[in-house]
Amino acid sequence: MNPAEWPDLPPGYTLKLCAGDAFDTACQAARDGVEDGFMLMVDRQDRCEAALVLRPLDPIQPALTLSYVGLLGLHDGFAAVAPAETPASIGWPDRLLVNAACVGGIRVAHGPLVEKQGMIDVPDWLVIGFAVQMFGEHQDDDPGRDLAYTNLHEEGCGDVTVPKLVEAFARHLLHWLDRWQEDGFEPVRRAVLHDLDDKALKLEPNGDASLEANGAKTIYALRDRLRQTSWVLPEAMKAVL
Repeated sequence: MNPAEWPDLPPGYTLKLCAGDAFDTACQAARDGVEDGFMLMVDRQDRCEAALVLRPLDPIQPALTLSYVGLLGLHDGFAAVAPAETPASIGWPDRLLVNAACVGGIRVAHGPLVEKQGMIDVPDWLVIGFAVQMFGEHQDDDPGRDLAYTNLHEEGCGDVTVPKLVEAFARHLLHWLDRWQEDGFEPVRRAVLHDLDDKALKLEPNGDASLEANGAKTIYALRDRLRQTSWVLPEAMKAVL
């Protein structure tokens, strides 16, 4: 990638290109001690793939609500660069939907729980990665046949480029990270609820999700659901995560 085409990121980020899996590489870099704000981006055009290293100062449960900060960064960043009125929503706990079909989502991993500044059970590091499919197969004679998945080109977002989306993600994530640090999880929770595709789903103050039916309330633990992504980009597309 020509350096002139690199995303213009706000202060606080350190961006490097990555030849392999950005998420796995960022996790290893976090183990090796890179600082907060270290970001990797894969140099490819058919899929936008990037990952960010954070160094939380909160215990594991509130720290994991940073996954919602990442989701809002991806959702709002996409909305900022996509054509006006492109329908985008969030699929709990980790998917970005365009026209109700998945184009990708986020991944989250964290390091060992340690003591920081007098707080216990704080993740030594936390990585938020994301991937969004930009194009489908070049030889696809029947685009749109898979209703569960789509790509930006098929949804009329062909002008959205990888650098534009990474830049927009970084800027909107920073906005929501500032809100999260200053005002806690509540404003993030309200924003995610507004953009959720499943309006019956509620978010608890600790970040877990819940559904009520027939007088019974079912809790879905965020920590458990983040152990494995709820999305996998179709194998017909290159470099499946």
